[in-house]
Amino acid sequence: MPQRYLIVAVTAVAAFWMYIDRVCFSTLAAPMERELLLPLAPQPTDADTLSNDDIAAAKKKKFGPNPPAGAELSPEDVVAAKKKKWADKRLADILGAFFLTYALFQIPMGSLADRYGARAVLTVSIAAWSVVTMLTGFVGGAVALVGIRLLLGVTESGAYPAAAGLVKRWARPEERGRFSSVVAFGGRIGGVVAPWLTAVLAAALAGVALVEWAITPSPAAPDGNDAPVNWRGVFVVYGLCGVAVALLFWLIVRDHPPGAPAPAREGGNAPAGLSLITRFAALARSRNMWLFGAMQFGMNLGWAFLVTLLPKYLEQVHETPLDRAGRMQTVALGIGCLGMIFGGVFTDFARRWLGPRAGRSVPIGAALSGCAIAFLLIPQLPDAWTVVVALGVMAFLVDMHNPTIWSFAQDVGGKNVGAALGWGNMWGNLGAAFSARVLVELQHATGWNTAFVCLAGAFAVSAVCGFLLDATKPVEGPTA
Repeated sequence: MPQRYLIVAVTAVAAFWMYIDRVCFSTLAAPMERELLLPLAPQPTDADTLSNDDIAAAKKKKFGPNPPAGAELSPEDVVAAKKKKWADKRLADILGAFFLTYALFQIPMGSLADRYGARAVLTVSIAAWSVVTMLTGFVGGAVALVGIRLLLGVTESGAYPAAAGLVKRWARPEERGRFSSVVAFGGRIGGVVAPWLTAVLAAALAGVALVEWAITPSPAAPDGNDAPVNWRGVFVVYGLCGVAVALLFWLIVRDHPPGAPAPAREGGNAPAGLSLITRFAALARSRNMWLFGAMQFGMNLGWAFLVTLLPKYLEQVHETPLDRAGRMQTVALGIGCLGMIFGGVFTDFARRWLGPRAGRSVPIGAALSGCAIAFLLIPQLPDAWTVVVALGVMAFLVDMHNPTIWSFAQDVGGKNVGAALGWGNMWGNLGAAFSARVLVELQHATGWNTAFVCLAGAFAVSAVCGFLLDATKPVEGPTA
């Protein structure tokens, strides 16, 4: 096997574990909310109100999926529903905290990878986010949970910018799309496996003592038909596995192909004398980079729904228990993975067929237009599974154009590919950071259907920005 294939495969494994650690949080959100947030909920006042969706969800919880006509909530039920609404908003803030630091540290961590090499930066990142994941199992309150989520965003932020630079140095120009898709595919597979694996592991670890020597948890009683789970143990197991992946990555990966010429070995990384501010300024002067950032902001505003609020939506609207919601989330993300397989080959073909400019911009714009249509259709769909399929189509289109995004950054980034991809990822994950809270506010104010329409609008704006990208114009200044 050619060494470059092995390098890409190990990098894909690292991306796999990164998404395992990232997505499992949303699958375990319900028991974490009951244990860490609901006990902190203040007594509701007259100013606290419930939307029609909130009332419908509370009735389904009390009376079952089909509440009888004239069913009413008791004052105690209303108080409980209002407290849950308060906890939902706090949970949305915690979900968004990860994306905030993940976004803000994209360029700094990408610049470190450009300067010091992907091997060192990625190894440290994998080990660090694995330790943070393990520590999640030991949190004792909401404040600690917010801190852990912020740290997870910092430690994972350098992964994809560093991986993009690694792919550029090891792949031939005609292989960049395929190699990028393999690495990103590893992450998506992790996202697909995470909901199902997390639900199974949480149930299997119920009653198994993994953290009691350091903390004495007071697990909340399961809600509804959910079985007992050990969410703390899941984070500990995932963290230990991630440390092993970090060691594997360090032993196998090298920054440059053997026998690479001196410029590739010494200049394959960004010039050491350039400051972060200088590099940031060069990116900020580029119209391409602003379009790139706006495109990813709107895209992630919508896509993040899959990995943050989909289980909650299924629980509230369709009374779906944790294990079934995990499987549905896996189905939607699994359909998306098929797009990643197709996208790498399609990206390289589109560049040969349409040329260097349209070969990048047209696939991005067309895919995001399809995502907007998918979200517009969701309010008209009759049941949970058709919604999941529609979200799967959206995920397919996002994943199909993801290798094109990586290839675009490699085309225009020059020696600072990590910083260029980091710029786009920064804005994209700022969109994801706002996604959970914005959607929760919209849902509580006007219902889920309005939230889906707004997400369709975000995808439409992203599509316009995608069509305007020009991969023939590299970033000017010190990053070129």
